[in-house]
Amino acid sequence: MTGGDLSIFPLQARAMIREGIIWGEFWTAEEDGELVGFMTWTPPGVEPKIPKDERAKIYEDFLDALSDEGREYWSASGEQFRDVLAECLGENGKNVGWWLRLAMVRPDRKGRGIARKLLEPMREKAAKRNEHIACSTTTSLNVTIYHALGFELRGSRTMPCKWGDWTLYVLQMQS
Repeated sequence: MTGGDLSIFPLQARAMIREGIIWGEFWTAEEDGELVGFMTWTPPGVEPKIPKDERAKIYEDFLDALSDEGREYWSASGEQFRDVLAECLGENGKNVGWWLRLAMVRPDRKGRGIARKLLEPMREKAAKRNEHIACSTTTSLNVTIYHALGFELRGSRTMPCKWGDWTLYVLQMQS
């Protein structure tokens, strides 16, 4: 998604976090006053309401850093991403449940139940509302982790890319 330039990944990550904070919910985990993990969530029905010009402003630094080819790929892969989600979750699947945008745990704190603790309140919230939780990832390791947290793999697709094909996995948790 970075057009082959991994040095700009932090710009993409910051944009994804900003988008999650502005349009969704941002949950944190702390230990001894230090941030050790976070999750960003998009509520049901919010994604299609995000104005394109506001989303473009949030991603401006990242998109400006991409090469022309990278911007073309970013646009095209976004359409492919929506197609894969529709195949795996149904036409409006991402918009009828909570979407886990990012889940991060500090490397030195992994394996201590932090992601599970961050996920549990959302699981309860979704269950009360009879909503599902879904997410996507690009690594098989994360599929294993999400499975251990209660997600089920709904599908995957290899995404062709000039800089190296990658696999998109879509997971869902029923409330």
